[in-house]
Amino acid sequence: MNEVKATLKRMAAYFLLLAINIIPCANIISDSFPTRNLSTIYLLALCSCLILYYSHRVASSGGLSALTKALSWMALLLILLRGIKYSAFAQVDVLARHAWYLYYVPMLLLPLFLFYISLLVSSGKGYHLSKGWYWTAAVTVVFILLILTNDSHQLVFCFNSNFSDWNNDYSYGILFYVILVWRYTLYIAAVAVLIIKCRVSSSKRNAWIILIPFLIGMVLNLLLITGKMPKLNGAYLTELPEVIVFTAAAVLECCMQLGLIPTNTDYGKLFNKFSISAQITDKGGVPVYTSSMAKSLTAEQYAMQSGSRTDDHTVMRKMAIPGGFGFWQEDMTELDRLNAELNESKEELSQEAELTRLRNELKEKQTITEQRTKVYDEIAKRTERQSQAISKLAKTARLSLDSAVKESCRNQITLLGAYIKRYANLMLLSQESEVLEIGELGLSVSEVLRYLNFCGTPGEFFNNAECEVSAEAAILAFEAFERLLELNYGSLRGVFVNLSEQDDKVMFKLTLENASRLIPEDESRHLNRSGVMIDESVEDNVAYICFALPKGGEAV
Repeated sequence: MNEVKATLKRMAAYFLLLAINIIPCANIISDSFPTRNLSTIYLLALCSCLILYYSHRVASSGGLSALTKALSWMALLLILLRGIKYSAFAQVDVLARHAWYLYYVPMLLLPLFLFYISLLVSSGKGYHLSKGWYWTAAVTVVFILLILTNDSHQLVFCFNSNFSDWNNDYSYGILFYVILVWRYTLYIAAVAVLIIKCRVSSSKRNAWIILIPFLIGMVLNLLLITGKMPKLNGAYLTELPEVIVFTAAAVLECCMQLGLIPTNTDYGKLFNKFSISAQITDKGGVPVYTSSMAKSLTAEQYAMQSGSRTDDHTVMRKMAIPGGFGFWQEDMTELDRLNAELNESKEELSQEAELTRLRNELKEKQTITEQRTKVYDEIAKRTERQSQAISKLAKTARLSLDSAVKESCRNQITLLGAYIKRYANLMLLSQESEVLEIGELGLSVSEVLRYLNFCGTPGEFFNNAECEVSAEAAILAFEAFERLLELNYGSLRGVFVNLSEQDDKVMFKLTLENASRLIPEDESRHLNRSGVMIDESVEDNVAYICFALPKGGEAV
């Protein structure tokens, strides 16, 4: 619910900024010196802010970053050309007319970029556009060329001979309506794809939010196209360019708020969603990240040893981490209650059955607590190498003055962090069942490949399997996958992963371009003993590795 409220507030802010433009647009403020062209200046300032905003907020790697920035530049160009036509070149027919033609360049590129963004969000393919969609760019470029050369054929805009009174006396040609349909087809397709992508992601319950700015923009577009837009002082309350810009910007803001577009902000939200009472502090004891369930600790409590009680029913656990400490608190209320109840029962009850029941209940609670602790310890143990690597990379980044080194360290840290997160998720799922849906392994591999793309190594993932697989086998295969990436990180030029079914097996196939090292023999033997068969080959400096995983937890 908080996510919905935050998204609606940001959306309202966009349209409030658009509403402010009514003041100069509707001549509430006179369009004369010193307030001449105030609307254009105001919109240019907002578009400039939009460029800076996307540069700061959208994750800097991949096609999504480039497309969002390109879209914001097109918004700036659209407003600038509109202002040039009606002010700078208003008295020079040829220049004004061609400025008008150029005005349709960003008008056509804006929906194209928005459509491409919709294809890339949550794609799991490293944020690289499929070549199968390049034809849309070709069509758009053809339309742009037809508009720019309209003086020679007049199939878009039709004028009188010698272009007399061209600015007021003209009509639309057949190509104008074709281009109009193309533009709105791209807008509608982009929003439809975004909603579909949202419905298959973790934000599927909030997919409807994307429709709100789009529908508002469509209503305003229809009012302007049909001439039904209300007027004030003889001028429309708003014009088409700003409606298009603010609608596209509001739609993208919804995508960022819903998590469809990776951003460089709100990392604290991830920690805040933890269901455990935990927090991370710096070495001085100042909290850096705190979960919503965590209780505040005093300076004295920060200095306590792990296992100490901070109050009557809370035990504090403490662990040193690079740069500070990790704290988590265990609520012992239920165990304390059971202990107290057991003590009272020993004193007051004479029936052995009641005492036995309380002992069994307490034992069950203790067993669950021990099992959870073992799982967390096992996760920490199995990801110790990656955690140490993150610590070393962070230290290297802090000591280096080279921005390239810092960027490289940051990329590797995010890659290792993605692996640790997904590995922990597979481990927790394996505690609930001996089998996993193959899609869980696919999601883990897909996320690691996405961050590998951020590191500059292209990767693609294809999943043609729909079955269950042994949880142990899936975890071992995921470990081997990460091990190969670590061994070949500096040399890899491409990674391609394919999941498919073959009889009673799931084939987990890896193709590594320019791989210099394969799985060590001892680790390969361990995989074979665990039921995961491996087939390795190298051809033309490309390694082909296939893991055969048993379906449904079947033993090999």
